[in-house]
Amino acid sequence: MSNSIRAAFPSNIVLPRWMGFIHRIQDPLALQKALDQLMGFISWDLTNKIIYIKVFLITYLFVYYVICSVFIIFLVNPEDVHPDYYLRMWFFIGAGASCIIRWIAMIPARHGFAIVIQHLTELTRQKPYQPLRVRSRPVIFLCSAYFFAMNTSVSAFWTVLLLGSCPTDYVIDSPILSYASLLLYPMETLINGMVATATTVTILTTMLVFIAEFDILGYDFREAFSTANSEEIRHCVERHQRLLEMVTLYREKSKLYFLTAMSLYFFLVTFSCLLLVVQLRQGDFHSVRFNGINAGLSIVSILLYGRICDMLEDRVQDIGNQVYGSDWPLKLFGTRERREVHQTQKSSILMVITRSQRKVGFTCGGIFEMSTVTSMQALKLFYTALTILWNATSASEGTQN
Repeated sequence: MSNSIRAAFPSNIVLPRWMGFIHRIQDPLALQKALDQLMGFISWDLTNKIIYIKVFLITYLFVYYVICSVFIIFLVNPEDVHPDYYLRMWFFIGAGASCIIRWIAMIPARHGFAIVIQHLTELTRQKPYQPLRVRSRPVIFLCSAYFFAMNTSVSAFWTVLLLGSCPTDYVIDSPILSYASLLLYPMETLINGMVATATTVTILTTMLVFIAEFDILGYDFREAFSTANSEEIRHCVERHQRLLEMVTLYREKSKLYFLTAMSLYFFLVTFSCLLLVVQLRQGDFHSVRFNGINAGLSIVSILLYGRICDMLEDRVQDIGNQVYGSDWPLKLFGTRERREVHQTQKSSILMVITRSQRKVGFTCGGIFEMSTVTSMQALKLFYTALTILWNATSASEGTQN
């Protein structure tokens, strides 16, 4: 093929020998499906024995969270707890609620997501060795692993941060309960974070697969036009229409997730900034690095959401640009047969170009658009919050002096 292709995934990925197994993974959604079986919101197959582990973990998550929340709100006396630990208790409530609500919000959308995942899986099965698909698979898997590792590290940070702040220890004086809480409380925090991680991996990995599929569709369009294959052109038009339907379904089902996710990261960054201000004032530089890591990872996540949404918007629009730039009218004119093909395909091709110019329009709950610009505006808001907190603590110290 003489024309160059603008693709979202690099072609020169060289993996270390010990990571060679990644090239043998045929399904780019493999990690997402594995996490969903254990912690996700889509799969509830009662014939799979792992569902019992999933039900146990989810039940434990909700029951223990409610118990701890009741203790913190109604039973813990703030005067009996160090202010730092009391603040961490409320962080447990806020961050835990954000993670749980994000997971619960996706439950009504599980059937829609199952349809999307099934469609993307079927596209992979039809042409598993398509060049762009082979190129994109290891990149998507590595990105999924990165999402998983990044969010797992945040969960681990929460677990370490909240050690010593179990509310039951401050209400019930029992050595047995204290020993049990050493396991149960960190386990609760870790499971809570992992549930959010499974949801995040599902959302972001699905978007990456969409990006790859639009790249592949653009490639196939150009191949079909170069050979004037009317059957292949018709097939590409149908694929484009179906793929747009799946993206639209995904957009509608994910907008509540983006709203809860951005709310969670706003809470995390603001809370981390608050702790940073307090710890800097107190000279606790050892704890500053942990909150800095938490804030940094949250900021990276915010930027990732905006960037990946922009990438998918670009890939949808690029289909129309590739079709328009392929000189398809010239290639279909010539013989009588080609003129007939041109007449039958013209309206469909123009429809592809028209549809590609419309934005998908990912939003946070239908309130504001998800994009890199929105992410940067959110970061400016976080900076404003940090400035206000810093000035407030400075004024408080000046009054006390």
